[in-house]
Amino acid sequence: MEPSEEPPKTMAFLSGTKYEDVLRELRINQETVLLLKDGELVPSDGVASPGNLSILKITSKG
Repeated sequence: MEPSEEPPKTMAFLSGTKYEDVLRELRINQETVLLLKDGELVPSDGVASPGNLSILKITSKG
């Protein structure tokens, strides 16, 4: 995996927002990424919590 070349973004969401809603807001297809919250894998249908979220793009060369 290669690190993103995009600068970090700061966003605010209402309580109860799911990670899939965050991805939708960013116009990212949830089928093409992995989400890491404080280094732990989180499901896209999980409820977003404050802190750092890393979005890793999945690529296939096959």
